[in-house]
Amino acid sequence: MEKLRGSTILPLISLLALIAGGIFISNYWRTALYYPSNFEETVQLEAADEEELIAQEKEEEILTKIKNPSENGKGVKGLYMNEFVANSRSYLAVNVRNEVRNLLDDTEINAVVIDVKEAHGPNLQYSLKTFIDSLRKKGAWVIARICVFRDGSLIEDKPEWYLKDKNTGEIWRDSGGGYWLDPKVPGVQNYIINFSKLAIDFGFDELQFDYIRFPSDGDVQGIAYPAFGQDEKQKYEVIGGFFSTLSHALRGYKSDIILSVDLFGYVAVQHQAFEIGQRTYDAAHAFDYLSFMLYPSHFYSGFSAGADEKRELPAINLPYESEDISETVSANPYQVVSRSIFIAQDYLSQIGSEAKIRPWLQDFDIRYDSDRKIYYDAEKVRDQILAAEEAGADGWLLWNPSGEYTKEALRKE
Repeated sequence: MEKLRGSTILPLISLLALIAGGIFISNYWRTALYYPSNFEETVQLEAADEEELIAQEKEEEILTKIKNPSENGKGVKGLYMNEFVANSRSYLAVNVRNEVRNLLDDTEINAVVIDVKEAHGPNLQYSLKTFIDSLRKKGAWVIARICVFRDGSLIEDKPEWYLKDKNTGEIWRDSGGGYWLDPKVPGVQNYIINFSKLAIDFGFDELQFDYIRFPSDGDVQGIAYPAFGQDEKQKYEVIGGFFSTLSHALRGYKSDIILSVDLFGYVAVQHQAFEIGQRTYDAAHAFDYLSFMLYPSHFYSGFSAGADEKRELPAINLPYESEDISETVSANPYQVVSRSIFIAQDYLSQIGSEAKIRPWLQDFDIRYDSDRKIYYDAEKVRDQILAAEEAGADGWLLWNPSGEYTKEALRKE
């Protein structure tokens, strides 16, 4: 089972940002930097005269037509940007934003996924509108990432919405220190739906939902639920029901909004994770895109797939540890990504779903792998991209917690 989403090594930018002060670090499942800022970023367009301005606008219009995915999000090749990078006026954040703009100009990248709600709560700053506009001028598809039930922003105002510790009665916390809302509480569901509508109004092309599940790490047996557990419903019924409720509510609000969901990597192969309430079946009938987190380094139980007669592929078994490092799951990103997508595609076809697969790919190192000389360099990042494309995925997304990406792995435009 996956336990972390992101690198456990704080990159140089994280250390410098920490020294600058005021950031929150989430190192649980998906590591990211958070630096809430009250400043507004302004993007100034300088032109020597009106003629130069008109010429530049025409050039931007042409670029947009070339780069921008179709109106339903097809063909997205994106990367993740944490809210510190997206909102802060600090030198570090501005520098990373500029690097992202350069990737949009110079490589195949055509989309950006931006945090608008993380584990500490919503963060929709007005300055973000300006930044979104600047991305659109470069032809980018802009996606809002919403961390759903892992949210500590309401512990003072709505403590009754939170999971509790059975023994102490205090608000329960996971192994990473995070607080969790009970997915079955009606007020919680309305809170998520209403915030998602605000994100739509903000002008995003797509909403992507993460942590839309029950917790998995920590003393989960010691949880007392304010609403779930009071009847005979299973966790997957609660989460699957909310998938449907959320989808219907947001499509009723904006009929053409594109919706996607992040799912554990192993769900692509097993199709369900009953302990957290996620099933591919439910997600596939509520969302346009399924983003399985196919980070090879996070398959801690290894990766196995049976023989694929349709594609004439043999059975494989890649352990997490081996005396021969080349045999490990972390050392074989192409096989992990391609076989996961093939299996998920066959299942979607079997259940009659039109949902598309757009996986998250690994562009970061973790300490355990780097200690045994396995690095996610340009070759391994490119292997994942090729695997996704050759397996028929409808686009792909790169994850790096700091926003520093391996340009050498990307095709030039």
